[in-house]
Amino acid sequence: MAAALLLGLTPACRVPSPTVQQGLEYGFRTPKQAFESWRTAVQGDLLVEEYRCFSRRWRARNGVTLLKYGEARDELLSEVPKLRWALYRADAPEFLDRQDRSALLVARVPGPLWVNDQYLLVTLRRQGFWEVSVEDTPLQPEFGDQVEDPFRSQLFWFDEEGDRFFVIVDDFSGRAEGADPDSIHLVAAGWEWKIDDFTVVDELPEGIESIE
Repeated sequence: MAAALLLGLTPACRVPSPTVQQGLEYGFRTPKQAFESWRTAVQGDLLVEEYRCFSRRWRARNGVTLLKYGEARDELLSEVPKLRWALYRADAPEFLDRQDRSALLVARVPGPLWVNDQYLLVTLRRQGFWEVSVEDTPLQPEFGDQVEDPFRSQLFWFDEEGDRFFVIVDDFSGRAEGADPDSIHLVAAGWEWKIDDFTVVDELPEGIESIE
């Protein structure tokens, strides 16, 4: 599994819990915000939030679901044993490439963790989403999924009695049935940036002499 799933940490390398400010800035509207949100989730050992940081393609490529994420994470701790500490120590990321649907970020990871600086390379993908929150869970979506393009889909319609709603999305995701419309607290659809791959390297990619 490319670059592993995250994060071993020896007792001597204690990573502090995320700050309140990190929590307030959590989100996926830009590549850099997505990177910082991943940093926050990993730093806090928030497994559900860690899982949410990854793209649908990454999940499918690695055969990981929310129910399997904890198990997969535990199995791969040894592959990148210092990644959690590296992600915590990494400088603010900079763009190496930016396209409409993809972005490549690099963040310097300074010593003393290693003799020389290392670099965290992160590929991100822009993808669509839809979600519905109900009165019982106003701060967390009760229903939702990632989709290829939320604006090329018929998102919501109600049955003849008006007591159930359905979601019709593109071929990438299919159809889902939702809750009583009277319980709906929030409906949202749009674009988000998610982690699609990552690795730690000893040197910058060829042609990149330095980052500020």
